[in-house]
Amino acid sequence: MARPKSAQAIAAPAQDKQPKAIAAPAQASVQVPAGFTPVKYVFRRKAHTDALYGTRIVWDSPGDVRLVPEDVAAMMLARNPDVYQLGEYAGEDAPAVAAKPTAPDDVARQELDMLIQTMDKEALEGYAKTHFGQDLDRRKSVETLRQQVAMLVDQFGAP
Repeated sequence: MARPKSAQAIAAPAQDKQPKAIAAPAQASVQVPAGFTPVKYVFRRKAHTDALYGTRIVWDSPGDVRLVPEDVAAMMLARNPDVYQLGEYAGEDAPAVAAKPTAPDDVARQELDMLIQTMDKEALEGYAKTHFGQDLDRRKSVETLRQQVAMLVDQFGAP
């Protein structure tokens, strides 16, 4: 029994809507450079620069993937899963990571700490006012003022 033309006309477009097997293009497997892990930024801010882990790597928007040193990536993924996730490597270049502070910086900081430990109340107050623009309360003990100046050096860096 033949269908009426209207039924044939309706059935034909329904057959066109059937999913067709589409061959996915073969992607070449790209190796992640040794010592790096792809990390995807997933937080809500548009741009993000890592300052917490010291890499200074910049993600331009959520969903961006950057290569991060393996040891830092492990900390990022473990401590901040709401900000970072493991990403897919797409062949981007490995970033230049800032080197760890060298010994001369450590020596200079130790000398500054020794200098702070030898200052009296007036010297500590003058140092904080001159280098950091901070007023200290001279009614506090010398040891407390030394701790405050050391915290200012930690917060703002050595002058």
